[in-house]
Amino acid sequence: MEITLNLPENVYRNFSKLAEKKHRRVEEIITDKLQDDFSADNADYEETVAGWTDEAVLALANLKLPQEQSDRMSFLLDRLQEGLITESEERELEVYTELSQIATLRKAYGIAEAVKRKLISLPADLK
Repeated sequence: MEITLNLPENVYRNFSKLAEKKHRRVEEIITDKLQDDFSADNADYEETVAGWTDEAVLALANLKLPQEQSDRMSFLLDRLQEGLITESEERELEVYTELSQIATLRKAYGIAEAVKRKLISLPADLK
């Protein structure tokens, strides 16, 4: 299906930079992002979480990347900002970024389900 979008300039610029880095077309990058964010897997996951125990839902709501991975990602982000990152480190950072995004999305499902069940009132209630 073909669709025309009007994107804010800064959003388009970010997609353009990413496309340039990956040697791909901007349209491909935007399509990939939309597929990642709105895939059927996400809707299925939400339904799956609804069937979990309260303890499992709270564990998901409290999900965090392991400290070692978080530290490595911070190190790589610092190197990126300093302009010192190597190509292999940049690919590694992309992996960590993707993992972080997935973890954040999954955590959000846990928080939403915990609130729905009245296990917590706000995300700030989490330990």
